[in-house]
Amino acid sequence: MGKGRQHKIKQDPTSLELLYLISREIAAHLHLETLLNRILELTVEHVGGLSGAIFALEEDGSVMAGSILYQNEIFIPMLERSQEIIKQGLAGWVVNHNQPIVIQNTHNDERWLRAQDTLGDANPRSAISVPLRSFDSVVGAITLVHPDLEYYGDEHLELLSAIAEQAGMAVNNARIYKAERERRNLLATMQEITKKFSSALEPETVFPEILKQLVRVLEFDSASILVLDHDHLRLVASTGFVNPEQVFGTKIPVDPANLSGQVLSHRKPMVVENVQQEPGWVQRENADPENKIHGWIGVPLIVMDRAVGVLTADSHTSGAFSTHDAEVMALFADQAATAVANTQLFTESQRRLDALEELADAAMEVTASLDLDEVLQRIMAQTKRSLNVEAASLSLLDEETDQLEFRAAIGKGAEEILGLRIQRGKGIAGWVADHGKPIVTTDVQAEPLHYSEIDQQIGFKTRALACAPILVHGKPIGALEAINPAHLEFFPHEIELLMGIAGLAGTAIAHARMYSESQAAKRRYAGLFEGSIDPILISDLSARITDANQRAQDFLGKTLDELLGESVSSLQNNVCEDAPLDPGALKSGEALTYTCHIIHEDGLETPVEVYLKRIDIGQEPVLQWILRDISERMALDELRTDLTSMIFHDLRSPLGNIISSLEILQSTFSEPDETVQTVISIADRSSRRLSRLIDSLLDLSRLESGMAVLNKSEGSISRIVLDAIEECLPFAEGKNHRLSADLSAEIIPVVKFDLDMIRRVLNNLIDNAIKYTSSGGEINVIVEKGEQEVIVRVRDNGPGIAKRDQKEIFEKFSRLRKRGKPIKGLGLGLAFCRLAVEAHGGRIWVDSSLGKGATFSFTLPV
Repeated sequence: MGKGRQHKIKQDPTSLELLYLISREIAAHLHLETLLNRILELTVEHVGGLSGAIFALEEDGSVMAGSILYQNEIFIPMLERSQEIIKQGLAGWVVNHNQPIVIQNTHNDERWLRAQDTLGDANPRSAISVPLRSFDSVVGAITLVHPDLEYYGDEHLELLSAIAEQAGMAVNNARIYKAERERRNLLATMQEITKKFSSALEPETVFPEILKQLVRVLEFDSASILVLDHDHLRLVASTGFVNPEQVFGTKIPVDPANLSGQVLSHRKPMVVENVQQEPGWVQRENADPENKIHGWIGVPLIVMDRAVGVLTADSHTSGAFSTHDAEVMALFADQAATAVANTQLFTESQRRLDALEELADAAMEVTASLDLDEVLQRIMAQTKRSLNVEAASLSLLDEETDQLEFRAAIGKGAEEILGLRIQRGKGIAGWVADHGKPIVTTDVQAEPLHYSEIDQQIGFKTRALACAPILVHGKPIGALEAINPAHLEFFPHEIELLMGIAGLAGTAIAHARMYSESQAAKRRYAGLFEGSIDPILISDLSARITDANQRAQDFLGKTLDELLGESVSSLQNNVCEDAPLDPGALKSGEALTYTCHIIHEDGLETPVEVYLKRIDIGQEPVLQWILRDISERMALDELRTDLTSMIFHDLRSPLGNIISSLEILQSTFSEPDETVQTVISIADRSSRRLSRLIDSLLDLSRLESGMAVLNKSEGSISRIVLDAIEECLPFAEGKNHRLSADLSAEIIPVVKFDLDMIRRVLNNLIDNAIKYTSSGGEINVIVEKGEQEVIVRVRDNGPGIAKRDQKEIFEKFSRLRKRGKPIKGLGLGLAFCRLAVEAHGGRIWVDSSLGKGATFSFTLPV
């Protein structure tokens, strides 16, 4: 027998007297903490030991209470420390296995928790531990420690087990007593709390009171109330945070991935030992003690099977909350949920009352506003606030396109829906706007009229919807939609409210449109006078001046008073051939343009281009006269003419000398070098080409003045085409173009024409095709027989000509641009072609579209 066997117990281990005395001693105590202390003292005294520990357990196995005795002093261990011993220490092994145990050397046994040595030295010792049983359940454990190795033997184990049997029953009775006492206290507390909750309905009073009363039933470091708001939980009250105003309004998605979402979806209390180790823990920004939170408990707030929110409590200690705490908090949450629901109903009723008051005020406010955009935004804000919906939209009919356009929106998806259009009668809004009747549905996805493409475009899911027509004089002009109410359905009074807002919207929109049209007319009128750089006169239909802008007064040298009542015709000289005889005969919106000279007060005349238009504003139509000074343009045209005349007159003589010199030079070489001959040929062709350009300038001037002299003779147009191709071929080959002729198989009739002039027309057209077509292009000259004419076409596969430019290119000095840059030249070639062809009694035109080449065609009469 070891050393411990030499220490006998003073009393007989099986002494009924000893057990009777201990039984009487512990049976007198019903207070659990006091009972545990006394059991521990008696056990250490009669069994022997330096120290000891006893723990009472909850039904779920967590520590309910505990005591530690060391050197004749009782200590109450920290709850977290107690849980650690029960989970990992010797007492935990005893509880889990429901078996007593003796350890002769604590250093040699893995079941001994080294941290237990903190109450004594770290020397090896002996220990004994037995479970506390009540009926078939383990309600706790008691452990004794002696400084001597191998101190405890079988007799100690028998005595301690016998005491534990008595202690187990006593602990169970004390536990029942404590639970009953806590239950009574809880019920009394709940009654008081219920009275507190029913005494107020305002959210700012009820929510803080809930957290204040929660302290009476549960110990925590911080707590929060989160109210369900559509698809998220919104924090409406908190306590225990350094800056509670920073976490107020925090939104947490209703998602099973986070803890609050799990509580709400499962509708059961949830206890977490350490949230910092949970992936579903949502760290709230600016929540100062948030990183200190470890223990967490959350319970759903449910009223009549409807979830209204979540109540949470936090602790800085891991494992601070038990299932018993969850049950207590759930009981508290039942009362709190009713208070939250009552608060929501109160808030809702107040909101509706406020909405009616706001609607009455808004009726004056909205109808008083005459800005259409502002009116629409006010209607949106009023609808969303009054009906407490997730989103709202307003659409108006466009009579020109017969479509419904979303003109205003608020809430989720508002920006994406603005400007979207649907056909009249399509979708719920389209049907309402077409039939002038409201639609209400709580299941939009099952509604046949629902147009789901809009939801898909903006990434929004419409669940419930109320749509009312916007009427003006009984005619629907649009629709007003309220989408996804907070309480998932629309009540009858809300439908009436929406109809009222829609009626108000119709009146407000009609007024705003009238005002907008009036303001637009005023702005246009003001713009005519103050914003225009041109002189503008306004007259009645008889051409008597009724108004004039400042520019017109300066231009005419007369004040407004001097101009009023004067006839517009008196300001013009007598040579105005295109001026209308009866300006008042113009129709509404009709306009005409003519040129004339305006007489200044000092007698000077200024050439002007007059833009005359009839405008119907209000009940009396007026004539608008815009006088555009064209003196600079005429001077520029004259300058261009003089410059052109100077160029071809001054160039003809030296150019003729150059051509003659080249001919003489070419004839002087008896055996000319091939290179020299090539250079002379190039110079000769270029000089002759320049000569034709000068001739074209001269002919252009004559053709414009009607003094052209045509030297017509009968000839073959096909021969002229071949000559032109031969002359332009070197230029085409230089750009790697393919230049060809397509002469009709039919017999082309002989045409009487000016050979030189038509040859230049063909050269100009081919030359343009070569210049404007990118390298490697194809140019084809086609001759066809018409009914009473011969048709010549020059076709290329170049960049093409836009429709807007096809008429202008035949005007003098007009040039196209290639890749953003103007082609070099004077812009006279096509102008000459037009005048030359027209002088022969023919016509010229172009067929083209961008990217598909161009075909220039002209005719010569047979």
